[in-house]
Amino acid sequence: MQTQEKYYLVDLGLRNALLGKDLASNTGHLLENVVYLELFRRGNQVWVGKADMLEVDFIARNKAGYTTYYQVSQTVQNPETLARELAPFDKIPDHNERILLTMDYETGSRNGVRQINLIDWLLGMYE
Repeated sequence: MQTQEKYYLVDLGLRNALLGKDLASNTGHLLENVVYLELFRRGNQVWVGKADMLEVDFIARNKAGYTTYYQVSQTVQNPETLARELAPFDKIPDHNERILLTMDYETGSRNGVRQINLIDWLLGMYE
């Protein structure tokens, strides 16, 4: 695993001033921004990682030292999108928890990866 730099904003007004307000084309990035801020708010150390050549959206280590991997996607209804989002998890050699956060209502587990609705996760329904 390697880390790489990404930037997340506390004030999205600054982002809108620089890039415009076209939210529809950037929904995935905005959701990632929300997840990053929430992971940080919950007291985690947070990194962006790479497994092989694939990006892992977030690696979060809580205060007890437990590591969780997160992928964030607006939807994974398309099988190609689902495969793309799950692929980085297959490259991670350890057995720490893996979570796929989406706006889809479908939840469950796929090959050890928990798919959770992002709103439910934000509300603390899956701690």
